[in-house]
Amino acid sequence: VAPDDGDTVITKWKYSGFVRTDLLERLREQGRDQIVLTGVYAHIGVLMTACDAWMQDIQAFVVADAVADFSADDHAMALRWAAGKCAVVTTARAVFEGK
Repeated sequence: VAPDDGDTVITKWKYSGFVRTDLLERLREQGRDQIVLTGVYAHIGVLMTACDAWMQDIQAFVVADAVADFSADDHAMALRWAAGKCAVVTTARAVFEGK
């Protein structure tokens, strides 16, 4: 997977994608209040980014089948915690179908 011409690329320096980046400013400038999260590691970076999104009134969607982790237990814990506290947990199919 690689970015296309015109795609926005943000380098993440800390666990949360909102720390030491301009992600929040970009979302606000574009009038966005939702973010779709994928990647590694679910129980660290994805979860911290979802929490920070919630604290900034950004609705996070964690794509369960598009995040990975060190173990199945860590993956499941992250999805349960996110669903209960700070994000909507969904699937890639639901995202692509707009559900």
